[in-house]
Amino acid sequence: MVKEDNEIDFAKSILTVKAVVLRDDGKILLLKRSKGKFNPKKWDLPGGTLEKGETLKEALLREIEEETGLEVEMGEIIGTAEFSKESKNFDEEKRGLRYLTYYSGDSEIKLSGEHQAHKWLSFDEALEELSTKDGFENEKRQVVLKAQKILEMKEALNGWRRALADLENYKKRSAKENEDFKRYCLEDYVLGILPVLDNFELALKHVPEKEANNNWIIGILHIKKQLEDFLNQNGVEEIETKAGDELDENIHEVLARDEDENEEDLTKNPKIKEVVKRGYRIGERIIRPVVVKI
Repeated sequence: MVKEDNEIDFAKSILTVKAVVLRDDGKILLLKRSKGKFNPKKWDLPGGTLEKGETLKEALLREIEEETGLEVEMGEIIGTAEFSKESKNFDEEKRGLRYLTYYSGDSEIKLSGEHQAHKWLSFDEALEELSTKDGFENEKRQVVLKAQKILEMKEALNGWRRALADLENYKKRSAKENEDFKRYCLEDYVLGILPVLDNFELALKHVPEKEANNNWIIGILHIKKQLEDFLNQNGVEEIETKAGDELDENIHEVLARDEDENEEDLTKNPKIKEVVKRGYRIGERIIRPVVVKI
């Protein structure tokens, strides 16, 4: 038996895919169906039915390009739609998936014969345009509403993530500032102690050899060791330097030059003759250079 062109096949079920196409400026695309089509002159979303062998993504991208000439990027699924064969809005039983897609560009819309007009509208304008009384348009209205809510949720989530990132950055900055503050406070404190340690060094240089084992000398050495241990425990390190080392202007400060040395030798390969005053660092920061003679 041959069916007439307008005969409804209630046993047939069609799967459709349609999309809210979101442009960079926040507007979405509505298409007005042509007069000769089912549901003429009603506002619709881009999309259509799957062809044999197509995936949902392939079908949706193909339909949007055929109907509008636009190439879009797939987004998330908004929801589903189901229309029974008894629905007055459709001639066949239809089930569908509704997507959110994204368009970046300014290409001109190229309508196919299925549609006679198009509009780029804000969400509020699109919701006002789509009728709540008409089943066909109301279904599209519900899809637009869902898309709007999804985007609002995404924006709220992004805002929360930005706030969380700002909080983490603030914590890191605060921690670094606290460390810097502690280091600078320690630096000032250490710079106040170092002259005392220098005086111990100077005093011990003039102790007669026969007095080296006296109890009072041993006591002074013990106090000096306590000061050095305290500095080490607080991250203060002595810059190891000895006679014969090459001069490094990053850590050494020249107090005097040997007048008997050739000036060219001093320029090319200066050697340290004597350490006059010890130098110290906290981490990579030099708090006092080693004072030397070359």
